[in-house]
Amino acid sequence: MSTTIVHCPSCKKTFKTRSRLNAHTALAPNCKWVRTMYDNENEVEMRDYWELNDQEDDNMGNQDADDDAATAEFARVEEVQQLAGSPLQPYASLPNEATHDDLGDPVLVEKLPEAGRVLRINDTAHPTYTRTCRDLHAEDILYHPFISECDYEIARWAVQQGPSQNAFSNFLSIDKVKRKLELSYKNSRALYQKINHELPGVTPWCRSVIQISGIHEEFELFMRDPVKCIKELWANPAYLDHLTYVPECRFADEGKTKRIYDELMSGNWSWEVQTLLPDGATLVPVILSSDKTQLCQFRGDKTAYPVYLTIGNISKSIRCKPSFRAQKIIGYLSTVSLDGMDISVDSACLTHAQLFHYAMRMITSSLRTGSLTNGIELTSGDGAVRLGFPVLAAYVADYPEQALVTCMRYAQTCPKCFVTKDELGDHITGDPQHQKESIRTIRHASQQSTRVHTEAAVRDHGLNLILDPFWIGLLHCNIHDTITPDILHQIYQGLMQTLVGDAELDARFKCMPRVHGVRLFSHGISGLTQVSGPEHREICKQLLGCIVDAPGAPAGVICATRSLLDFLEIAQYQSHTEAMLVYLADALDEFHANKDVFINLGARNSEDFNFAKLHLLEHYAHSIRRFGTTDNYNTKATERLHIDYAKDAYRATNKKEILHQMTKWLDRHESMAAFDLVLQWRHGEILKPCAHWRRPLPPGVYLAKNPSVHAVPFHVLED
Repeated sequence: MSTTIVHCPSCKKTFKTRSRLNAHTALAPNCKWVRTMYDNENEVEMRDYWELNDQEDDNMGNQDADDDAATAEFARVEEVQQLAGSPLQPYASLPNEATHDDLGDPVLVEKLPEAGRVLRINDTAHPTYTRTCRDLHAEDILYHPFISECDYEIARWAVQQGPSQNAFSNFLSIDKVKRKLELSYKNSRALYQKINHELPGVTPWCRSVIQISGIHEEFELFMRDPVKCIKELWANPAYLDHLTYVPECRFADEGKTKRIYDELMSGNWSWEVQTLLPDGATLVPVILSSDKTQLCQFRGDKTAYPVYLTIGNISKSIRCKPSFRAQKIIGYLSTVSLDGMDISVDSACLTHAQLFHYAMRMITSSLRTGSLTNGIELTSGDGAVRLGFPVLAAYVADYPEQALVTCMRYAQTCPKCFVTKDELGDHITGDPQHQKESIRTIRHASQQSTRVHTEAAVRDHGLNLILDPFWIGLLHCNIHDTITPDILHQIYQGLMQTLVGDAELDARFKCMPRVHGVRLFSHGISGLTQVSGPEHREICKQLLGCIVDAPGAPAGVICATRSLLDFLEIAQYQSHTEAMLVYLADALDEFHANKDVFINLGARNSEDFNFAKLHLLEHYAHSIRRFGTTDNYNTKATERLHIDYAKDAYRATNKKEILHQMTKWLDRHESMAAFDLVLQWRHGEILKPCAHWRRPLPPGVYLAKNPSVHAVPFHVLED
């Protein structure tokens, strides 16, 4: 594969594509005049970065070196302009679009030109919603392959909310039921055959067996093609009005000084990666997540390890709601335990890590550079065809999973920057980590003469010896940069544990009066086990009030608690500006200034704060600038998916060969959901998902927990 180098006529810098030159001339004030002309004379052939071998890769250095130099130049120009007192407008030459946010406030949106270009329009309806049956002579039946609306509604109830297969078959065997309903299926088996063969198809599952030398156990893997899942999400007409095709910069003022970060496509990452793609290409930010979960409460050995996928082009208000099905499950990893085998604990942990990366490499094979050299054609619900390039943007996981994904040693260092274990509690941020450096370190360690030297080489860098991580070869991927904040596990279930657990605090929680909308912990909080996210939020509502005026609680405890709660609330804002991020940093500064009081009072067992969950708070502001607000990648949404894609699926099985039955169960549910869209298509309308869905209530008087209208003046309420 070849590409061209384009020179900027103003500053003589070189760029790989015309879009990178356009971004440069849009940001550099001294080069804005170049946007009015194009210089096609100074072009030379150059091999693509992904075709370079390891030696050339080492000589080449970071692929974003030119971008770093340009960024440094822009920062210097910005500093000079600020010292001169002139307003900085780095996006002044980009096209503007006026819109409004959810509260009706005006927002100025600027989009990157020459991105998200439509290749063509398909005049025919999308095949996913027209091909509903192999029998082409039954198109006049609205509910085909079902014979009536009643036939379809009962089938839908049986699949999504109905009883067991035997109970449903016994119900259909009643004579009066058969004569009254006149269904097209006589039992559950006939219904499932109809769903499997006559309803719209979904991405099929593939089963693989992984064997490791020296271990006689077989590891089972179920997976689906992520590219086909992306095409399904892209083609869903219900998401049509909630798709973003180009990177955006959103501003709260016409002077473009108050930038807004909300959606993933509004962050700096999407702008940087878009400039690496061909002109007219559409960036598809891929968000992966994985987490092991228990399938039942009484048998701890029954676990599942699902892997989820979604795309950042879909609005976050749609992605975070499981009922909209904007998250696709693309794999079930093996959960076979190595306990009882003749291997050490360290060897078992390393084997699990290698098995994880091998399985993920199989799942993500279609996302690699070779498969995406020329991009993939994506057809949206309106028939528009665009050339898409799926790029891994974020990997949503808790800290143990983050360490596993990045090949880092657990609790030894940060997966995003270079800090030692003794520096995790300090209020500092190290140099950013890059996956190229991690790969070089692992390969260098694997070439050592002895195992001791190999172990020492990776241990000094806080790495594990994973010879072939799954993220090698992913398009424009830096796995360390994809690690994002995790409010649920890092703050609620991490730092908040430092502040609770005292007998006096328990007594104060018990004495709290009953208040509407606030949970009463009548038995205190220290005895709670398996505390859920909503319970943590209820504790945080009352925590500061219980600490104030507590006997023996110095002012530092109140300051540290208040600052941490401020950080927690600000980090969860649905939109951010630079001023809000300054408040976020100030709250973290205040917590670090007062955190030692917990050690002095004996509230923390350790003599330091050297744990990764505290250090990762340093990267929140940086991640918000790059990937938008934290609700784009919070683990709260994926934890909720375990109910639909793991626990409910497990309950529908007979507890034998559970993964095979779970995938069948998921296929039927997704086929029925796709057929619902088919019926809406046939009726001539597609019901769009609503960003603010409200549960319908029966008639009566109810006390609202949240206001139905924002910012109502008092004189209006008086009237």
